[in-house]
Amino acid sequence: SYGPILCAFRKYLPTVGCAAPPRVVVPGAGVGRLALELCSRGYETQGNEFSFPMLLASDFILNGGCTPKQPFTIYPYITETCNLFSYRDAIKEVKIPDCNPPAMLSTSKHQGDQPPEFSMAAGEFTSIYQNEKEKEKWDGVASCFFLDTAPNVCEYFQTIHHMLKDGGLLINFGPWHWHWTGPPQRPDDLDLAAYRYRNSHIDKRYLDSIDMSWDDVKEVLSRVGFDIVEEKRATSFYTSNPRSMKRVEYRCIFFVARKRASNL
Repeated sequence: SYGPILCAFRKYLPTVGCAAPPRVVVPGAGVGRLALELCSRGYETQGNEFSFPMLLASDFILNGGCTPKQPFTIYPYITETCNLFSYRDAIKEVKIPDCNPPAMLSTSKHQGDQPPEFSMAAGEFTSIYQNEKEKEKWDGVASCFFLDTAPNVCEYFQTIHHMLKDGGLLINFGPWHWHWTGPPQRPDDLDLAAYRYRNSHIDKRYLDSIDMSWDDVKEVLSRVGFDIVEEKRATSFYTSNPRSMKRVEYRCIFFVARKRASNL
């Protein structure tokens, strides 16, 4: 799923001929693979992640805790008991990483004497990048399976608009799974107040989630101040065991949106 994003950055935000490396943020960076790939291609890159376990894993891998010569072995399917052709499929080992992050960063493609900067910002996306010091600081935002983690995606788009320079790019790949979708209403929920009262024990974000279709998202993007310059559909597997009888596959939206100049 990273392939279309990397190709789009090379097409719409090339590093060749730039006086300084374009600056890119990768929200929902996870263990940092997409951010690493962008930095290795000459972009000054900052990954952003909220999950503490993800941050610990990214620190371990990105800072040389293991390399292809000294890999770390995991068994990602060990808890699977269903949809198996053989028990051996559940105990299949995977060695990580399949690349050498420190070496990739030290040999990043760049035009100056120093490789582009690489950093990780820990914290909630909107809390960090709505800050005034982040205003119009970045050239691009790369989101992969991230936008649908928002209770209100409009707030994500407003944050991205705030942090991007005029002409800056939002390049996205992912589904509209909407992680904060609330429980369905029941016939005895006579009104919204009754529905909220019945579900008052759960996280408020589940009750405030706004679930949109792609057509809705495009309308919001336009109203916030973006023009879509490319869009297409593509399929992607997600955390799937290739040997299992069951696989999770999403039909994703890939799009490139450009921030309109503020005087338009």
